[in-house]
Amino acid sequence: MLVEQGRVVFWTQLTRFSTPLDELSVSGDIGVALAEEFKRLSFHLRNTFDQSTEDQSPQIEQLIMQWDDVVSRIRMLPDFSRFLLPPLFSDLQKAAEGGPTEVVDLSSEFQSLTKEFGSFDTKLQLVSILRKIWHKVVGPVVQALRVSNVRPNSRIWWCPTAEFALLPLHAAGAYEKKRDSLSHIYISSYTPTLATLVRARQQVSRDASPQHFVAIGQGNPDGGRPLECVAPEIAVVTKRLKPVVSSFTRLEDSDATVKGAFDALNRNQWLHLACHGMPNRRQPFESSFAMRDGPLMIKDIIRSNWQDPQFAFLSACHTTVGDEKSHDESIHLAAAMQFSGFRSVIGSMWSVDDEVAQEVVAGFYENLIDDSGRLDCTRAAMALHKALKKLRRSGIPLEQQIVFVHIGV
Repeated sequence: MLVEQGRVVFWTQLTRFSTPLDELSVSGDIGVALAEEFKRLSFHLRNTFDQSTEDQSPQIEQLIMQWDDVVSRIRMLPDFSRFLLPPLFSDLQKAAEGGPTEVVDLSSEFQSLTKEFGSFDTKLQLVSILRKIWHKVVGPVVQALRVSNVRPNSRIWWCPTAEFALLPLHAAGAYEKKRDSLSHIYISSYTPTLATLVRARQQVSRDASPQHFVAIGQGNPDGGRPLECVAPEIAVVTKRLKPVVSSFTRLEDSDATVKGAFDALNRNQWLHLACHGMPNRRQPFESSFAMRDGPLMIKDIIRSNWQDPQFAFLSACHTTVGDEKSHDESIHLAAAMQFSGFRSVIGSMWSVDDEVAQEVVAGFYENLIDDSGRLDCTRAAMALHKALKKLRRSGIPLEQQIVFVHIGV
């Protein structure tokens, strides 16, 4: 419980400002009034999170006091006594309802391994690191899952803490003939906290709800290296999904500006974004996606007015790279999407080869559509797994086979 509550503190607080209030809004006139007051104060607090200068401090302190007062009054209503309180252990156990969830805490012997991983430059070095992760951490977990009769090809979730958040647990393996790696046994996903996973599972998408998809591609960003594969990648996404979804928006080149992307994100629940990812490990809130006229930053993304967001494929480099000093805060581009409400996110751990991204995307969307012909964000991990399995047969470098990861449901 302490490990759970002591991590991603910033995101947890930000998520509280975006708490769904459907039940409160139908609990009577008092509930309706409190819901409106809560939304108003949360909106103002969310928009001041990175502007806490000395001049604004008294204003922010007053907003916090008013917000705390509203929360206290909500908790006095019947059935709302635990409103925004930390989840009970019985609540966290629900994280394992869709498959086993492993919380991985870092011991001192692994701190040197994270430094070693950050500087690998040959396949042999990478394989050596993945073997160590397998023998020390992942292998014993797999053995325990087998003893518990968790069947092969089942989904499992990793909840890494501290420096473990930097390691590719999903790619661990013995890397020897006739011995399987983790990716041959189970389908891995990640979650920053158990509560995040539980919350994402509770956001049930209505079967008949419209599915609005936006594909944003920026191959010629302001001051950045041109990306020749962006246009073909967006064309692949368009061809596969335009006949399937309720509406399909395509933004490219001069249309893929900061404002154009921001506006499109507010109108769509499904996103494919192909561009440069620009991590900023010293100022993580300034990590960004490179648009035609400048950066679309994390601090912009989390101010968006999302409407039931479902899925985001971040086809950009380094989208899971966060603060170099505060690994437990998970402040990176993929986390910004998830904590803004997206139930399922595909991100990357390091640089992605353009042609590899295009091949993965083509295979991925073939498997994201369910038997009824609709997109299903809970199929994202399986779809990525199948796309990468096909990729392994083509003989691409190992670091490109394992660069993409799935986060969420």
